[in-house]
Order: sequence, then C-alpha cells, then structure tokens
Amino acid sequence: MTDFLEITLTKSLEFRCDFKSDIYGIHGESIFYPSIRQSGIKIDTGAHGILIPLRTLCWTDAQIQQLLDDVVKHNRKNLSVINGVESTNIITSSHLRNESESFIKCYRGVAISILADKIVVDDLEFNDIPVRVTPHTTGNILLGMDVIKKMDNHIGTSKITGQTVLLACPENAISKGYLNALDRHFGIKKI
Repeated sequence: MTDFLEITLTKSLEFRCDFKSDIYGIHGESIFYPSIRQSGIKIDTGAHGILIPLRTLCWTDAQIQQLLDDVVKHNRKNLSVINGVESTNIITSSHLRNESESFIKCYRGVAISILADKIVVDDLEFNDIPVRVTPHTTGNILLGMDVIKKMDNHIGTSKITGQTVLLACPENAISKGYLNALDRHFGIKKI
C-alpha cells in the first residue's frame, strides 16, 4: 500500500488502476484486469471532474431509482446533461431541470452532481469529494483534472522500465516513498 499513485501506461495508451467508492451509502468497486478487460478507473487528463456510471459499479435498478427520486424531488440544481464522447444530450442542463419528473428519470443523458462519502483510487483515499454520476450509462469511470491538478504529478519515461509512468501524490502528503519513486523513475530530486 502506498500513499501515492504509480501507474504504468497500458497498451491502449491509458492510465488505469483499481477503484472503490462509497456513494450514497452504497459500496461499489471496479477492478482493473489488464489482461482480461479494461475496467477500474481511467485517469483522464481531458476530463474536468470525476464521472462515475453507476451501472459500471453494478448498482441495482432500485438503488439508482432511489437516488434519482431523491435528486428530482429535493435537489434539481444537481442535475446536468452529460457532455463528451458518450453525450446523448439534445437539451441543456437548465432545460433538463425544468422537465417533468418522469422525463428526468428516463432521460439517458442525465448526470447528477453529488458528494461521494469516499473514493479510493488505487491506494489513495479521498473523502467527501464532489463527483458526477450517471444513472443510465455504462462505460469508463473517469478521474479528471479536478483531483489531479491538486496533486504533485509527473508523467514521463521511467529510467527503470522504459515505459511511460504517472506518479502523483497529494501535495499535502508528499512522502519519502513518493520522493524516492520520483528519483528512481525520473531522476527528479525534491526536498
């Protein structure tokens, strides 16, 4: 167990690692099996924030419905429309918030902004962290720049393996182990 991320670029040119979460009181996890399938969480430097398709975490229909019911009745301001590669949006987020309850619950392009109790990326744990979840889509769990930019992070060719490696550590928790990894992989010496 480490207090920093040390991830090697996959053959499909992605940084992926294991992921666990506690969201809305429900535990979910997505393990990265590089030789079987790509799962886990994808470090996406092109994404602004954390995006979690709840079906990828195997949430049940009842669990998803309960979350949707609560948000539609009490927190419509947390609703938005998915943007990006998997976008199915034909309406704006503000338009979505004014739609009927039944429309919102069935709209495949809906995303919900919530506070995750806990997410664990590889061995790094984050508590009370803002995420966007999608109730209807599957696909990649994305860790975006909102978390990465708050970390000391380096991407480069490792002097040890010759592969591309990502090293990242929360700036307020830089450890001797992380500093040693920076030196071993990239020849970077920090004090």
